[in-house]
Amino acid sequence: MRLLLIVLLCLLPAPLLAVKLKLKSEDKEAETTIVALSGDTVSFKRGRKDFTARLDDFEPASAWIIKKQFTPDDPRQQLELARFALHRSLCAEARDTVRAAGRADATLEAEAANVVALADILEAERMLDTAAAQIEAGKPAEARAALTAIRTRFAQTPAAIRAEVLLSTLEAVELELRARQLEEEARKAQDAADADERKKRQPIDDWLAGIQDQVKAAEDKKREADADCNAGRTLAGIPKYENVVSTAAKLRKTIEDNRKLLKFRGQPELADRLDQRCRQLMIDAYERWGFRLYQLQRFDVASEVVAKGIALDPTDRRLLALKVDIDELYDPTEK
Repeated sequence: MRLLLIVLLCLLPAPLLAVKLKLKSEDKEAETTIVALSGDTVSFKRGRKDFTARLDDFEPASAWIIKKQFTPDDPRQQLELARFALHRSLCAEARDTVRAAGRADATLEAEAANVVALADILEAERMLDTAAAQIEAGKPAEARAALTAIRTRFAQTPAAIRAEVLLSTLEAVELELRARQLEEEARKAQDAADADERKKRQPIDDWLAGIQDQVKAAEDKKREADADCNAGRTLAGIPKYENVVSTAAKLRKTIEDNRKLLKFRGQPELADRLDQRCRQLMIDAYERWGFRLYQLQRFDVASEVVAKGIALDPTDRRLLALKVDIDELYDPTEK
């Protein structure tokens, strides 16, 4: 009798569990009991009511829960389950599932590795899109974290190369945001300063110190660009020259726009020196930028870059000599 009871219990269907699922047409998840999955049709209960829907009518995460519940624990079918997750951009679920399938059946290792590689590419691209949006929204710290994660976690994906480029431009974005913050802080502090001269001048001194740090950072970036080009990484170096010029020009404008705040001894002179450093940095960057474009035979762009440098310093012999070399090979009237 006891044996018969055990057999009957084994034959009874497993109790159905309620889970939180969400249809694409719904605003939030709802307690749902999945009854059956037949092909692409899902039978489920909510409360006492019976419903049916297509599997793809559910949000990807919910569709994954349903599919997983009805997929046998067989390596080949688990591999297909991983592909199901991958097609819905559920990269972590795809990786975990396919790795388990590969461990269970060594003959699936090559297919499993392909799924993992595709999951890495998709997740890296998604993170790259997020980082680009964060840069656009003025959130450089969050963007830097995402871009660094792409470089470390997904170094073998195409997104890692673009992440490197965005990281180089991110420094200019951070400098610009920091300049705005320092400018605003300096103005607020200047308005609130008391009669003590030290307290009155300290905010502007701090602001000028911040500008000085940014000028040094731009000079360091110029040296990085030189090192890249000298090492044969010209395509990595050229965008940095452009960033240096853009950053230095913005710093010069910031200094000029805030001349009226430079009221205390030494401040106008320091601002003049910083402005001159920015100007010289732009001239030097234009010359190296134009020269590298000339080496790449991009004579049209090189001509424009060199012209901008000469506009800053019409007496610079390097730029004038480079212009002669370009003019011998390029005639803008023949475009």
